[in-house]
Amino acid sequence: MSSYLIKKDKSTGEIIYMEYDLQGYKFHPKKAEGKPYISVNSVTIYKPEMIDHLLAKRFEKRFDRLSQIIMRFLYQDDDECDEGDFMIILDEIARLRSIVEIEYKKYIKIEEYKEYIEKLYFLDNQVRQKLAYISYVQNLNNEITEEVNKGRAR
Repeated sequence: MSSYLIKKDKSTGEIIYMEYDLQGYKFHPKKAEGKPYISVNSVTIYKPEMIDHLLAKRFEKRFDRLSQIIMRFLYQDDDECDEGDFMIILDEIARLRSIVEIEYKKYIKIEEYKEYIEKLYFLDNQVRQKLAYISYVQNLNNEITEEVNKGRAR
């Protein structure tokens, strides 16, 4: 399927500009049931400023949601923490990083790309620090429990 852009003169209807096989960002918007909108299967944006704006909004939305989840886990009691939850969070960070690296990289500026990756690296680092701390505390508690049990057995 080929892509093209046609610009016409409004008064005469003549074609002023035509370009074939454009590279743009294609996405599938959510269906709006019961809304007075036009139903569209896919949208392709060709203007770089619009692509930057759209991808920035999408990244910020996903990043904010992930940050909120991570903050809840980072500031909860250590007794309630489970390593499996942190592994799921690390997987979500890796998934968002791969979206940025694979899908967004070819459409956004290199500075924005680096900024997104740095934000994700920061979140990843915070989660790994908390996970290491929890593992350390659990191992320490296990060693103390074993020492107490050995002392009672004698």
